[in-house]
Amino acid sequence: MIVPMKKFYLIVLDSDVAAMPARLRKLGIAHVESLQGTGETYQSLEREKADADAVYYLLQNYVDKKSKTVRAQSSFASDTGIESAKELVDRVSNLKRELDAISERTSQLTREIERAESWGEVSTAMLPQHNTQPRFGLLFYEAPVKELSRIPEKIEYFRVRAPKGKLRIAVMVPPELGSAELPSTFQEFALPEMTGAEMRRQIESLNDKKSELNDALKAQAQSIGTVKSYLEVLDSEITLERLRSGMPAHERFSYLTGYVPTRECEKFKQVAAKNSWGLAFNEPADDELPPTLVENRPAIRIIEPIFEFLGTVPNYREYDISGWFLGFFALFFAMIFGDGGYGSLIVLASGASIVLARQKGKRIGDAQKLFLFLGVVTVLWGALTGSWFGIQFTHLPRFLQNISLPFINGQSPDSESNIKIFCFIIGLVQLSIAHIKNIRRDFHSIKALAQAGSLLLLAGMFDAALNLVIDSQRFPIQNWALACIAIGFALVFIFGSWTGKLGSSLVESLKGIIPTFLGTVSVFADIVSYIRLWAVGLAGLAISQTVNGMASGIIGGTAGFIFGFILKLFIAVALLLVSHSLNFVLTILSVVVHGIRLNMLEFSGHLGMEWSGYKYDPLREPRDPSAAMRTTLEETGL
Repeated sequence: MIVPMKKFYLIVLDSDVAAMPARLRKLGIAHVESLQGTGETYQSLEREKADADAVYYLLQNYVDKKSKTVRAQSSFASDTGIESAKELVDRVSNLKRELDAISERTSQLTREIERAESWGEVSTAMLPQHNTQPRFGLLFYEAPVKELSRIPEKIEYFRVRAPKGKLRIAVMVPPELGSAELPSTFQEFALPEMTGAEMRRQIESLNDKKSELNDALKAQAQSIGTVKSYLEVLDSEITLERLRSGMPAHERFSYLTGYVPTRECEKFKQVAAKNSWGLAFNEPADDELPPTLVENRPAIRIIEPIFEFLGTVPNYREYDISGWFLGFFALFFAMIFGDGGYGSLIVLASGASIVLARQKGKRIGDAQKLFLFLGVVTVLWGALTGSWFGIQFTHLPRFLQNISLPFINGQSPDSESNIKIFCFIIGLVQLSIAHIKNIRRDFHSIKALAQAGSLLLLAGMFDAALNLVIDSQRFPIQNWALACIAIGFALVFIFGSWTGKLGSSLVESLKGIIPTFLGTVSVFADIVSYIRLWAVGLAGLAISQTVNGMASGIIGGTAGFIFGFILKLFIAVALLLVSHSLNFVLTILSVVVHGIRLNMLEFSGHLGMEWSGYKYDPLREPRDPSAAMRTTLEETGL
């Protein structure tokens, strides 16, 4: 269920602006519209957060995954804890600056070594040292050896050892000139400050220092929980300061707007009266988009991890399809896996994680419950179809054969076509639910006739799919199906763009006749697309059966010797484990691609949903530091 929202308008005197955001946060129900913070305080907080963010992500690279000891600030909410966190951030930032300086210096030395390497062990120390003003200086140049004849006669120089084909000279130049008048082909070479050997020794020293700094960062990484908690405090303070400095002002008062659940309005009024705030509520206008708060019963709420994974939120004025999504997704999951053996593994893994969580006193997550439910549904589907780890139906135990349904268990020659028909029925039912919901929504409008037309199109296209995809002899196109398609198209054409008048509506419909026609064709494509449930499930079954056949071929026949049999058995078991594991992973990817797609595209498309909403995120007190620490440990794998 999408919780109804009210838009609120809050007015406070300038004298209350500083205290109001914290009180609003303590209330914990007001979703405030985004404001742009200003001022030195706000910018300072943003800088602090940027520094803390950089430190946090840096320390993540130094956390020892095998270590179980990570220090937290027990009294983080106090000023002492915050100061300690600031000191930690400054300390790590200084270490990072030292590391960067060392890396930069190492790079400079490496480039200098490469530049001067062909000149040998040279440096500025080789130049003559003068106690008085020198009469000349030495400059070094390099050019192709053929350029020797182009050196002007007035230049005093001597040649320096050079590689083959190169000319290197040392030119004596008076200090006041600073350079020699040579052709442009002569490139000056500046002597390095140190020889190559000296630079290499300095690089070694820098690397030793770098190792010490890395060890220091590893030690600081034990306090990464402190930085995480500090970030949460900064986020909260930035939000408050954004309100304080970004609230629109008028004369002696300021104001802000936002949204609050309708059921919380009375609570909001009481707090506003206590603090002498001006408060008013209004229904969100049609052109306004309130945040979305979805609340469902625990049995339905287990689907939320999927929405979190997808990052999708329904628009406030769209449907909450959590229940339908869960039911159909479970069925799609089971049909794509298509194997009771795989489902049993999912049940066992989910059950084990739940038991371990209970033993440790942890809360059982929705994701654990979801996978347990999906595993149970997969086991039921595998039992009905007689699919267990890809084992041939005739080789299954008798009781597993008896609980399967004869018309879909693989023994019937029509089992494949029957499952295809079942896929089309699922598509017909799910897409019909979408248009029935739309009819209920538009029931008091003549536009509901367009939705009724879409229902008729679904019925007609379902019959066409059976004829064209399954068997034209077994399922000839019926006259009623043709009538449904014709009447359905007419209703969608006339009332799909209804403006209140027949003439103008027909004009609008004529403008969009091509999209309407293509939409009619897409109804057929949407129903047929549900056949992917059979096709992907069949592919997984084929892989399992192929692997089983290869394994049985390895250990089949006369072993010859006990050692040979044991070796063959080991190879067969390894092949089964690796191949079935790979098939399991590929099937999970298929569920993500195909099982979710049918809900997010086909079903949502017929509902008219765009998933363009955003989450209800009220101002609320920061989490307890211990909770932040637990989150950090989970994120870092400790």
